[in-house]
Amino acid sequence: MKFGVVINPHNNNYGDDIQTIAAARLLPRVDYYLDRENLNIRQTDDEIKMITNGWFMYKPYNWPPADNIRPLFISFHATHLNNTIGELFDKRHFEYYKKYEPIGCRDYHTLNLFKSIGIDAYYSGCLTLTLENKFTESDRTEEILLVDPLYSGIPNDMKEKILEKIIPDSIKDKTININHNHKLMTDNEKRLKIVEGLIDRYSKAHLVVTSRIHVALPCLALGTPVLFLDLGFNTIDERNRFSGVVDYLNTVNSRQFPFTRNDFLSKIYKKLKLYNLFCGLDKIDFDWDNPPKSSTDNYLKYAESIRKTVNDFIKE
Repeated sequence: MKFGVVINPHNNNYGDDIQTIAAARLLPRVDYYLDRENLNIRQTDDEIKMITNGWFMYKPYNWPPADNIRPLFISFHATHLNNTIGELFDKRHFEYYKKYEPIGCRDYHTLNLFKSIGIDAYYSGCLTLTLENKFTESDRTEEILLVDPLYSGIPNDMKEKILEKIIPDSIKDKTININHNHKLMTDNEKRLKIVEGLIDRYSKAHLVVTSRIHVALPCLALGTPVLFLDLGFNTIDERNRFSGVVDYLNTVNSRQFPFTRNDFLSKIYKKLKLYNLFCGLDKIDFDWDNPPKSSTDNYLKYAESIRKTVNDFIKE
């Protein structure tokens, strides 16, 4: 039996690759990196056990995976985009899912979708919660990494105003900006090597401030303090993607910055650029010198359960 993981060479977001690396680290080896958008194409005659985690998918009509792939559905998320829900939860796939239930879901929305069609499913959490830090506390740097701290649904000049409220002047010279988007690289080996370097850097950082869930959750697993900026994510798809996912994190959200919402008053506020006069509260209450880590009680049980499920899958 061969082992495979899902990879997405068509996207320019390193978050997909972090999920691939998390899956690869749980397997004894990786024989195949399988293109998420073309899993229905039989690429080999080998029988492959594949960890089937992540965001699905841009091409939902390329579903289900080929018959030589034995999937372990865990940390699975179905998007509203591209009529994916209509395709993936069509009754023609019912028997396929029944063969591989229970389905481990990354969020409660996906869990409810499977249950709505009669498939046994459970909340697994994200596979990136299993990442381990190979460094020690003595290796920790003073870096405060701003990894796409605000990237969705907020005008650029408003982003500046919000960050001025969040980040105190005393630590601005310690901050370093990192962008998780990249020029599209179809060289999987090169891209994964870059991402391994990012994981090492997150492992040693003093603090990471981000609006990327696949920066925040890995940092949580790595024991690195993280502040998640849940601001500007207002669409149904974004909120469903976050359901159950951001519960473990130290978070700044629309309670502190109410006009980042998508209601009528907030839209007027943004349209008229009233944030030039007022933008949220005063500096947030956060200990930048000794940033708090999230309690392991909030997520460790999910990481342990994922490891056990994958180990059982390997042994079957």
